Amino acid sequence: MDQYSIDAANIVQEVWTGKSTDRPALQQLLTKTLKSGDTLYVFHISRLGRKASEVLQLVDDLKDRGIGLVVYELDSTDLTTPTGKLLLTMLAGLAEMELETLRERQRIGIDRAKQEAGKYTGRAPVDPTLIDTALQLKANGMGIGAIAAQLKVGKSTLYRELGKRAAA
Repeated sequence: MDQYSIDAANIVQEVWTGKSTDRPALQQLLTKTLKSGDTLYVFHISRLGRKASEVLQLVDDLKDRGIGLVVYELDSTDLTTPTGKLLLTMLAGLAEMELETLRERQRIGIDRAKQEAGKYTGRAPVDPTLIDTALQLKANGMGIGAIAAQLKVGKSTLYRELGKRAAA
């Protein structure tokens, strides 16, 4: 992105999976950092959202606030112009279709593997005594990160299992 003369201090990277819509770095940029007259540069249109409607809403919001948007992959096309918006609509729709196709293929593969004995067993169950121990450690004031490290289990697994216990 050297052609844009972007200071390295202004580059924000965020890990974002297909399932997660939590994007704290993007939200920080949109709500607190960017102001009228600024330009948001993104590498790929899919970094703005997974659904075409989501991306279009974001672009409209940026335009209303006087913030420009440049997508590196599109050779600096101004997406706030009518032509740029048409291009954006098509690309956002294609990105959404690509994600849906990927999910459909994944589902087909899982269904096929389930039919073949032993190929797809799903997630291994978590030992209930592990969760009992985690609850005791939490009651003693230990944080989730430390508990997860001590019990050698992922934080997300721990949160999920503790949530199941709380709901039961």
